[in-house]
Amino acid sequence: ERHLMRKFGITIELYDDMLRCQDNRCAICGKHQLEMDSRLDVDHCHKTGQVRGLLCNPCNKAIGVLGDSIEGIEKVLTYLRGTNA
Repeated sequence: ERHLMRKFGITIELYDDMLRCQDNRCAICGKHQLEMDSRLDVDHCHKTGQVRGLLCNPCNKAIGVLGDSIEGIEKVLTYLRGTNA
């Protein structure tokens, strides 16, 4: 609970509300919380600190690896479309 408040400025109650609103699923891939070994990660904008939603660890890491930017994701889409994947 202290980690949520210190790092993201949210309470455990707000986290639980977000989790309910997302039907206990990752906001990107839809994987259910019960399918995971750990709780969903709090995704936030690294520039503003604003919390965006709850993600599974792989989806959260993917956003970070892509530079937390729309441009990075668009480059991946362009690449995949160009390779007929």
